[in-house]
Amino acid sequence: MTQVPQIPFYLDWTFWAVVVSFLAIILSQLPPIHILLRPAKLDIEAYSRMHLTHKVGNSNAQLHLIVTNSGGREVKIKSIVLNFKRGDEDHFTLPAQNYVQSPGDKDAVLLTSFKLKPKEEWAHLVNFLNFFSRSEEKEYRQLESNLRNDINQKREKPENKDILVEAEPDNVHPMIEFFRRKFRWLPGEYEITLEIRTEPDKASIYKKYRVTLFESDSIELQDYANDFKHGAGVYFDIPKHVGLILPLTEV
Repeated sequence: MTQVPQIPFYLDWTFWAVVVSFLAIILSQLPPIHILLRPAKLDIEAYSRMHLTHKVGNSNAQLHLIVTNSGGREVKIKSIVLNFKRGDEDHFTLPAQNYVQSPGDKDAVLLTSFKLKPKEEWAHLVNFLNFFSRSEEKEYRQLESNLRNDINQKREKPENKDILVEAEPDNVHPMIEFFRRKFRWLPGEYEITLEIRTEPDKASIYKKYRVTLFESDSIELQDYANDFKHGAGVYFDIPKHVGLILPLTEV
């Protein structure tokens, strides 16, 4: 009986048809080669308004950011900070601490490191501030407790039931002194550097902006201290302490 010679698999056209079909399926699931060859890269866009306020003098800034991974590699966002410079007199940094996850949310979410895949976008309202140091936190809690207890004791009196009572000067003045030590929003033009640190580091990016605080703006923020005697701005908020929304100009 004559044996039919076997054709090597590498000469079998049906084998290669299957291989080509398999590779086509795999490649269809991958980004184009020119995207894969792109280095890690970020693009950032900031809304043209910045919100500035403070908590008993401690500076707070809020900014809507859009961060896009326009490169071909995954990027890990390690930190986002705002560096403020007012002339040669004052320099300070406010790191991003939390963000509003969805429009309309009342509570902010803690900002930790996160990753962006190619073409992925991260857009949120971000809060920038420095938390009190341990010694400052201890001091502030004691001052707040003294103020709150003073006001609560006075409210227990029948004649103070329906009126806005004031704490004693001995409990108000230390809080105002604390506010004065922390307050940074003085009049002037501020150079602001928005900096995003990443992994890999070569994808890190920064942009420069400018915002101006007029004397009237600074006075408005400082006047919040006038309400400390009632506890407002210390352990409860009032509508008039809304902060300032100022134009932000990219440099």
